[in-house]
Amino acid sequence: MQHGNSGDIWIVYHDSWADNNILGVFDSAEEAMEFQEQVSPEFPHGALLTPFHVPWRYNDHVTELTME
Repeated sequence: MQHGNSGDIWIVYHDSWADNNILGVFDSAEEAMEFQEQVSPEFPHGALLTPFHVPWRYNDHVTELTME
């Protein structure tokens, strides 16, 4: 578990329409770029990628997914 970490996260998003723009948030540029390449064809303007500096964060690296 990490407390007080700062650094950049990477956001994959699109601007093809106004709703649900953020597609994913990643710890590394490599992971974000891989995801961006996978999802870009699904959007008329493609998927975009930007770093975002986070001055403080709490992360336990646990992700819970549910499948329906």
